[in-house]
Amino acid sequence: MLNLIKKKAIERYLKGEITMSKTAKVTGLTIWEIEKYMIEQDYRSDYSIEDLEKESNFLNDRKA
Repeated sequence: MLNLIKKKAIERYLKGEITMSKTAKVTGLTIWEIEKYMIEQDYRSDYSIEDLEKESNFLNDRKA
């Protein structure tokens, strides 16, 4: 049952319907566990270093 939940949540994530955090929450796993599972299932991310830097800057700006 968990595999079906994971697959459905990941499908929604890949379609942009939910975030990685929501994917983890829905499955009851951590973000790292979801990422590991996706790698093991040969899913690949389009998330770049530039994306990470933009999000990091955004979050840092919100803290200020």
